[in-house]
Amino acid sequence: MTESLPVAPGKAGAVEPEASWTEVLRGGDRIRIRPIHEEDAAMERRFIEELSPASRRFRFLDTMRSPSDALLKQLTVIDPATDVAYVAVVDDESQDHQIGVARFSAEPGGGDCEFAVAVSDKWQNKGLGMHLMHHLMEAARQRGIAEMHSSDASDNDLMRRFAEQLHLDHRPDPDDATQVLYSMKLGPRRQR
Repeated sequence: MTESLPVAPGKAGAVEPEASWTEVLRGGDRIRIRPIHEEDAAMERRFIEELSPASRRFRFLDTMRSPSDALLKQLTVIDPATDVAYVAVVDDESQDHQIGVARFSAEPGGGDCEFAVAVSDKWQNKGLGMHLMHHLMEAARQRGIAEMHSSDASDNDLMRRFAEQLHLDHRPDPDDATQVLYSMKLGPRRQR
């Protein structure tokens, strides 16, 4: 089930109107997906710090415990010409609590982008990553992006299962045996 605010067709580099979607996960939990904002830096920091060490390593290919201020700025100050980032939140005592994030970054005018998805350990295996990815794919289509790709740790079984559900192409990274390269071609934009 998806409740969406209308989003006008976008052009590469165009700033799209604010969007927000309510989704129902397996098990019945209702969550909200919306664009990330610079003001979300503290929430993003908490989200990263609450990830298990394995989830942090899979997301950042690093074992950091807490993100630097520079990394937080990079993750929350989005260049609308090249980047999209959505957070999944639940209301926790009248404030948003982040439980997931999905983002992509493209070269200006580029036809492909790199994507990443991370879901809080407690919220994994409920369909949240799939909801985030579908909104990310639609944003990419609206911008004329034809292909999405990601590089992930070869021992990331959750990503492997996620990639199978999305029917992503995959192959070992020829430059790094510990990495797998995932990619997908995007079809045309869905009509409503």
